[in-house]
Amino acid sequence: MKNLKASALGAAIAAAVAATSAQAVEVVTTDPSFKLSYKNYKWDEDHGSGSANKRDEWVHALIADFDTGYVNDVIGAVVTVGAADVISAKKGSKFSNIEGNKLYETKGTAAYDAEKAQQKANNIAGVQQAYLKAKYTLGAVDLAGAYGVKKRSYELYGNAGSRVLPASSYGLDLSASLMGATVYGAHLTKGSNRNDSSFTKDLDVDSIRILGANFTVADVALTAEALRAKDLYKKKFLKAAYTLPLGEDLSVDMDARYATAKDDGSADKYKSSYYNLNATVNFGSAYVGAGYNKTKDGDWKAGDTGAGDHGTFNSSLSQWADYSAEGEKAYLLTAGYNFADLGLPGLSIDLTTAKGHDAEGFSTFDRREYSSYISYAFDGQLDGLSLAWYHFNYKLDERETGSTETQKTKEKGNRLYLKYSVAVF
Repeated sequence: MKNLKASALGAAIAAAVAATSAQAVEVVTTDPSFKLSYKNYKWDEDHGSGSANKRDEWVHALIADFDTGYVNDVIGAVVTVGAADVISAKKGSKFSNIEGNKLYETKGTAAYDAEKAQQKANNIAGVQQAYLKAKYTLGAVDLAGAYGVKKRSYELYGNAGSRVLPASSYGLDLSASLMGATVYGAHLTKGSNRNDSSFTKDLDVDSIRILGANFTVADVALTAEALRAKDLYKKKFLKAAYTLPLGEDLSVDMDARYATAKDDGSADKYKSSYYNLNATVNFGSAYVGAGYNKTKDGDWKAGDTGAGDHGTFNSSLSQWADYSAEGEKAYLLTAGYNFADLGLPGLSIDLTTAKGHDAEGFSTFDRREYSSYISYAFDGQLDGLSLAWYHFNYKLDERETGSTETQKTKEKGNRLYLKYSVAVF
């Protein structure tokens, strides 16, 4: 992927310009759209003792999303802008949806004071997305690309979207599809966090490069992806997924995932891997599932490359905590139900419990969590309005090898989400 950024982008632009010029007599724009969204988030969380470990924030945001569609079915653009405002934020707590996390400075120093730091929440506003997109069919091959600031989601890299304004990254994406198989790549150089107003910020590495493919063989969906964060680490990911039909309204979804990581010539020698196995039984409007994850060789580092809030541990055991410590064995049970059969198709509930133990370097290591997610999407005259409640309860008991003291961590919280979207056109 050495010349991906320059040569591929040039080829994509040349193809788009040539195609548009050939059809310049008639310019046709397909499916433009403009959407306004209002979000209202109330988070109340306890991450341990001390006010700096509390999160008590209530914020709202307005987001405008404009998509030109494709001009002559070839080229277009997307722009997303948003602004978040503080309704209420408890002084001294930590903030996540809006800007905070500033050191408290005293007498010319920048010493961190847990009780005095992070006292003030600041409103944020900015451009979350601004990118060009293009597509073109060359024979039987479908080509597509995007360039600019965009919210991205790959197997080994993803910009966080859990806050009131999403994170994004700056770079180039390309893909080619033929007969159901797709090869794709990306070259990223900057990012923007989910809780500040910066358009882009430099990464802690020179660049991030991604190359992947997905295809299906004998009804098994296969995905392979490689990532290189230059001079930091290299990662590889494999996934195989299969759905076994067992009759009317009854099926089993199964998947197996394996990932490896090692340093990319950095002074910090690093190596890690994990495998993850999952099975989910679907029956009618309900499901139950189980998962297992084992991490080896070192802690799995979700992401150390700076801006973009992109940490990715692509395992079913990425829950409130990432169950990815070296040597850790982790288990997951899930269950859920959609109330469509009871006349409420917009109402659903998902329950999860996870447990991890046996991490290297600890004589005692045991953690577990319980979480629930209840959501409701309205229809009719209130179509576009949705409500959700996320609750989590997490506990960790750990004692380092050779120590006589057990450290106990307890975290719990509630997140309430309201979102209302209106399509202007």
